[in-house]
Amino acid sequence: MKKFIVISAIVLSACMSAGGSKEKPLLYEDNLVGNHSNLARCVVDRLQADSRWPIRMLRFSNRMYPEVNTSGVYAYDIRLLPGTYARNSPTNPDAVLEYSDPYPEVHFHDENDMYIGPDYVFALKIRRIDDTHVMATLRGNQHVGGIAWESLQACSVSRAQF
Repeated sequence: MKKFIVISAIVLSACMSAGGSKEKPLLYEDNLVGNHSNLARCVVDRLQADSRWPIRMLRFSNRMYPEVNTSGVYAYDIRLLPGTYARNSPTNPDAVLEYSDPYPEVHFHDENDMYIGPDYVFALKIRRIDDTHVMATLRGNQHVGGIAWESLQACSVSRAQF
């Protein structure tokens, strides 16, 4: 009887976690100085110039939502995107890497504004508060998200000095 209860509990917990949300945990949230679109562009530029392996494996999507004064930076693992094969995979040392952006920008949200697209590594939202301040929110992987947050803070400091 005890085995049946333990097995039932394990199966039930596995079923409950299988259909969970794709929303990542909140890592950082803070008010910063700068323009949302300039900060997002600066973060993407800094991350694309970063030579660390976990960052090199990412493709960045910089989205701007002018009607709500918000910018978003999404990072996707290149190996998991559609159209990535052994011949162009970044893990293959003999691959011919494509540096262009072959994938169209698609907003992956359902009617309830829930994210339903490819699994992102991190998502950075930068929303304008007033003429000089923004609210930045970062969700995702702790390690790579920390690197992105450091880049955002460096961009905010460099923009505040002008």
